[in-house]
Amino acid sequence: MRWSPDGSVLSRDRIPAYLIGSGLLLAVVVLGETVLLYAFDPNSVDDAEFLVGVLTTMPFLIGITYAGYWLRSSALSSTRYPRIAGWCLGGLLTFLLVNVLLMSVVPPDSWLVAFSWGRWAVTVGAGTGLLIGCLEGRAIERALSAERAALRTEHVEAQRDYLDYLNGILRHEVLNTATVINGYASQVLEEESSLDDRSRRWLEIVIDHSEDMSTVIDDVRILLQTTDGNVRLEPVDAARVVRAEVRKLENGREGIDVEASIPSAVFVRADDLLPRIFANLLSNAVEHNDAATPRVTVTVEPGPDTVRFEIADNGPGIPDSELDSLFDRVESHGSTHGLGLYLVDQLVTRYDGAVELVDTGPEGSRFAVELPAVSPERDGSPEERGLAALSSE
Repeated sequence: MRWSPDGSVLSRDRIPAYLIGSGLLLAVVVLGETVLLYAFDPNSVDDAEFLVGVLTTMPFLIGITYAGYWLRSSALSSTRYPRIAGWCLGGLLTFLLVNVLLMSVVPPDSWLVAFSWGRWAVTVGAGTGLLIGCLEGRAIERALSAERAALRTEHVEAQRDYLDYLNGILRHEVLNTATVINGYASQVLEEESSLDDRSRRWLEIVIDHSEDMSTVIDDVRILLQTTDGNVRLEPVDAARVVRAEVRKLENGREGIDVEASIPSAVFVRADDLLPRIFANLLSNAVEHNDAATPRVTVTVEPGPDTVRFEIADNGPGIPDSELDSLFDRVESHGSTHGLGLYLVDQLVTRYDGAVELVDTGPEGSRFAVELPAVSPERDGSPEERGLAALSSE
């Protein structure tokens, strides 16, 4: 084993090659030993003791050579290699010493027999020590992996508790405050007829920002649900969900034109977060639309493997500067699309689907969502029944 000037091991990663070389070298020694014995005494090669010695040596030779290849391909860390090599060398020396003591008590008949005996002791001792080292290395690696997994689980649980705590603060403290601000500002705007145009404009800004804050907090809640690890997807009637979201858009917005082509039923594998995909895309199509009459076109096209949903508008299009990061998490306040499209991308990924901006320009933008199609279950899942009840309201 080579060492660097400061005493650190340089050849740790070469230990598998050393083992392969040692196994092959011992095999050559056995072959040479057989040739020499045959040359000096051909009858000794047929001796039962010699044959037993060779046959019991072969499994250990194969094991030493195979161990080198196994270490290279296994997931065992190379930091375990020196200890494995130490076990191999320790087994070799210990077993050789024991057999040397035996040879001193029971002297061999000739130097060839003594050499064969020593070679057998070296091979068996090295192979046994190597086996113990590999088993110990695997046991240590498994123990460390289990400990790391436990620490990761503990960290994830702690992080999840912390996120739940932050979510609670956002929803109960910040959201309540935003609701109070919105309520008071709306009441003043409605009841105070003496306000000048400037004051009214300021109140409208306060109301808009409080509503945006409420939307972002709700989006954060949805994002936390997408990362909680409890994903149970069931067949859901996406056509019913889309119709419900279109109806909400028409009831909540005045002066918009909605055209929809939706089949009677089409099923995808999703959960109760599915409506948020279409709610965000529909809201996005209207909020950034500066046309005299905002127009939204919704198309649902079922296919054999996927269902394609397209939502188009007649807005001003999306700036080129935002196209590359359209579905990314917003790090600054300069984006006009907020958290909505990032949330859409996360939810679509949750359902093993895809979302893309098909085209955009002065005449409007068109988004497409594709989700895997599934067959409906006969009785319907709890999520599906809940969505059906929600959409029928």
